[in-house]
Amino acid sequence: MKHAILSILLGFVGVAGQAQTSALVRGSILNMPKQAEDQLCIYYYNPLQNIFPNEIPLQPDSLGRFEVEVPLTDISLVLFCYQKLMLSPGETYDVELNGGIIKLTCNDSDTSLANEMLNHEPPQCSWHFGEMDDKTDAYVLKAAEKELQRMETAIDSIQQANPSLSPEWRYCAKYRSQASLAHMVVQRHFDNPAVRQNSDGRLWQWLHDRFICDLPRPYSIIGDYLGYIIMYYTEELVAPRTRNKYNLSGIDTAIDIALEQQADGTISKTVAFADSLRTLRTMLQDYKALVKSNAADSLLDSHPFERAGKEFLSDPYFKNLFRNGLVSERETAQHIKRVASLDMPEEVRDYARAALLYNEVEQYHAPLRPALQALLGEVKDNYLRSLVIEQSNHYRDLALLKEADKASLMPNEPLTGLTDGKEILDKIIEPYRGRIVYVDFWGTWCVPCKNYLKNNTHPLHQALSDLPVTYLFLCNGSETEAWRSTIAEYKLTGEHFVHYNLPADQQQAVEQYLGIHKFPTYIIFDQDGQRVTTEENEPRPNNPEAVRKKMLELIGK
Repeated sequence: MKHAILSILLGFVGVAGQAQTSALVRGSILNMPKQAEDQLCIYYYNPLQNIFPNEIPLQPDSLGRFEVEVPLTDISLVLFCYQKLMLSPGETYDVELNGGIIKLTCNDSDTSLANEMLNHEPPQCSWHFGEMDDKTDAYVLKAAEKELQRMETAIDSIQQANPSLSPEWRYCAKYRSQASLAHMVVQRHFDNPAVRQNSDGRLWQWLHDRFICDLPRPYSIIGDYLGYIIMYYTEELVAPRTRNKYNLSGIDTAIDIALEQQADGTISKTVAFADSLRTLRTMLQDYKALVKSNAADSLLDSHPFERAGKEFLSDPYFKNLFRNGLVSERETAQHIKRVASLDMPEEVRDYARAALLYNEVEQYHAPLRPALQALLGEVKDNYLRSLVIEQSNHYRDLALLKEADKASLMPNEPLTGLTDGKEILDKIIEPYRGRIVYVDFWGTWCVPCKNYLKNNTHPLHQALSDLPVTYLFLCNGSETEAWRSTIAEYKLTGEHFVHYNLPADQQQAVEQYLGIHKFPTYIIFDQDGQRVTTEENEPRPNNPEAVRKKMLELIGK
């Protein structure tokens, strides 16, 4: 049955996917509530995305009409003004959105899958995030089976009430429902150290049997869940996360990188530096053994590694190794090599390798480094491999800023030799005396930072366009290429946009002076260079009215 439905769903594009095509979406938007105007977008995912969707802004004319091409390779789930549509390549869809109510017709037939999925939304997992965190695996296993049965019964009820629904609808509904449950199981395991500590493995095996070994085809009918599920399920198998608050394997990897860079002269560290790292590694191995033996928390808390590990992770150099992706790159390469040993179908192993590589690009907004590029051949599916390459090349090209945009990127040389945080900051903002300075502390490794940059920076800039404001972005722990590509992607350049990517010790000095301990953080400085906001009244860009009110106070209006 699955293969029969599969042939219908895949149509002319084939299982692996071939040349990308598109669906045409056209129609009108009427009576859109003002608070929903920022939702006039179509969001679409490829099968590997799990952080940042692709976005097509809708720009209706004076009569509310629009027409856009949505790139698709297979039949895919997309979000249209935050409502889910199932679109097929090569089709034309006419959409009318009136006050939040959608009417959809397709040139193929009035009973197209897109219309069926819109009017008969499949049931989703009813659990709330965190709901199962304090429950045992045995309890959650029973709850998962019960939830699966509830969703299957709901699908049966929908089909009985609507006997004309197609077999394709049932196929998509089944896997969409299952994916929502699998997502909650993986999220529970990922979020809670106590869950991992007390796991007996049965729930993870259930996930393997019920979902991992029976993935839907094409993958794209799931939307954004599937890449996330496969990637974190795989990582848990190849590098199990412990109940401990530290990334112990990451620290081990960072020690390797530091010793290599010290030996080849990349960093000018002394012999004492190498000796202290070897001592730290000895502590780490002993600490790992305690964690593996489920030693009492009191033994872990009193272990010498507790203090040494905190000092290690607070050092600017080591912070950078984690934040700029060097540690992640090394660990991802190790994970990909271990995938071959996992108990799952080969096509799922191939998907897992591609998902790990794609996540590395997506997380850091930078092209794959050479060590990971060399592993692209491990991904055998041409389509999945092409998605990784395409995204890697996208960020490579973005980093090549136009000459006009480069003017917003400030050189670090004028700050050479400065070590005091106040002195560094004063020199940075001195050229903007007489203007209000809005400072954004962010990093390319920080997903919330990038979400704010993408969604809130330009609306804030527009809200303050009549005020004398300079936007100063201080980037933490990010490689130059990722820094430049993120700036280009979100169009953060122009006359009053100023960017610094300081050396780690200078960035830390500024952050310590200002008391920065979370990302993103936003601070306003007045026309005389004095800080006028605190953490308690932080001027976040998603509240432009409050930011504007504060700035009007500063200029006496």
